[in-house]
Amino acid sequence: MTRAPVFRVLPRFRRKARSLLLSLLVLCSCAVKRPVVFPLYSPGQTPALYGASKEAAAGRLELADRKPERVRPLRYHFEPPLAVPAGYSLEFRYRLGAPYAPVEAPLAALELGGESWTLPGGAAYLGLRELPFEIRYAAPVQEGALQGFTLRFLAGPGEERFPPGLAFELRSLALIPRWYGFIRPFPGEAALSLTPFVSLEADALVIDPGPRYRAAGELELTLTGPLSLATVEGGGAEIEYRLEGGPPFGRVQIPPVLLSRLYWPLQVSTDAMPDAMELAAPPDRPFPLEPVPADPGIVLSYPQDAWRDARYEVFRWTRFSSILIFDTADYRVQERLFKRLAFFVEKAGYRGRLLSDREMEGLHGWNAHDYSAEDLAAFFEAAGEADFPLSSEERELLAVLLYTGVIAETGAGLRAGEGAVISVSRESSAALRTRFMTHEGFHGIFFIDQDFRDFSRSRWDALDPQAKAFLRSYFEYMRYDVQESSLVVNEFMAYCLQQPVSQAGGYFGNTLAGVIAASWRASVLPDDPSLLSRVLSAEAAAFSRYVNRRWGLEAGRIHSAVIR
Repeated sequence: MTRAPVFRVLPRFRRKARSLLLSLLVLCSCAVKRPVVFPLYSPGQTPALYGASKEAAAGRLELADRKPERVRPLRYHFEPPLAVPAGYSLEFRYRLGAPYAPVEAPLAALELGGESWTLPGGAAYLGLRELPFEIRYAAPVQEGALQGFTLRFLAGPGEERFPPGLAFELRSLALIPRWYGFIRPFPGEAALSLTPFVSLEADALVIDPGPRYRAAGELELTLTGPLSLATVEGGGAEIEYRLEGGPPFGRVQIPPVLLSRLYWPLQVSTDAMPDAMELAAPPDRPFPLEPVPADPGIVLSYPQDAWRDARYEVFRWTRFSSILIFDTADYRVQERLFKRLAFFVEKAGYRGRLLSDREMEGLHGWNAHDYSAEDLAAFFEAAGEADFPLSSEERELLAVLLYTGVIAETGAGLRAGEGAVISVSRESSAALRTRFMTHEGFHGIFFIDQDFRDFSRSRWDALDPQAKAFLRSYFEYMRYDVQESSLVVNEFMAYCLQQPVSQAGGYFGNTLAGVIAASWRASVLPDDPSLLSRVLSAEAAAFSRYVNRRWGLEAGRIHSAVIR
């Protein structure tokens, strides 16, 4: 008898419990269906993002003076789940209040795809003390379907409350290709971009993602900022950049093929904190239109089996970005690209003429080349007006020049743009390639820098008359058109700078003088056998001081990068 009332009450309790449960489910369902007010960028897909609370949907949370345990997490879910490709990260763009409230410790724990990350409140751990108004943090996500994520806010060690003025505002989310490093706010910008796996250890920046988090495919390292020295090490290999005397905003770029020779972790040592350090997949560079950014020192060591075409590779000089460098497999390919140009621009008796292949047969061009934007435009304009049959390589060259802006197409025809072209070949010995690269590289700078041209002209005008007569005779012997004064000045400069100053005396006084002495031009040699060595060594030293002051270069060294 004692049980009868229980059985009579239980069905009613069950009905009430069922009703209460349905009400809770409805309330929960409403809570997780709040669409967020901030944008989500996910190329190729359009999932909706929902917050589990009003604060989550708004993406804003007041943290000032609150206890961490009293702050509810912000929970989010995607509908349908976000499809994450391999090698991608989810970038969180957020603000920390205005005025900015600095946070030295991690701001929040991010639970993302079964992993846990920390959202930083700044980058003091990297030695970056600026107070950004906005942070972009790219957290890696494993390939697959991402259901959602949670943010749990943290106070600093030993702190019971969040600091005054602190607020969190989630501004946007973006699914982006994975990268590593940081980008400090530039003038006019507010955001500090950061990724995990970067640390400052013993004055070196270290990038060390574990195998699970390494981006798929090739990676390219770029450093920008007021740098004069930078060294990248990994697995015993080392690439050193010297940018002394260069512009206040330097750029170091290491292409994937060389970076792949290094091993994790990568250590980056610089004489000043970079404004940006980006290790990321390189952009698509269609051959031959888009050159590979590289320093001449990297071009000389670039593995030929990594060229995009077996005939030649095209590079853009990172230090002087309007100068293109063509490295060819052999002299035959180089001639197909530049031999006709050599006669049109520089060769005595042929300047201004378009020679047919038959006319050029048996004639020697050069084993290394250099051409200004003005000369390139004049050559291709003349060929177009005459409907002249160019080689396939020359047509490829024209396409590269137009694409990169070295020459420009107008309604009135082709005109000079900005820049120059230089070329060396793999058929040359290693020693000659270095000398040719130095010689042609200084020609390239001469073409794009008016002050350098003026300085070179002043040195030529003041040159000892006997040395001047000797050089003019030698250039004429080499088949340069010495009636073109700018060509003579350009060659004078490059011959002075192509070897170290210590070698200039022997080169001019013995090597070149010996060539002239063995010809009918011997009468041009000065009576004093030491004059050429003394005078032209002094010129080499003057030129070396100039290029060192302007760009941190020197006679015999055009490159900034050394690979060990």
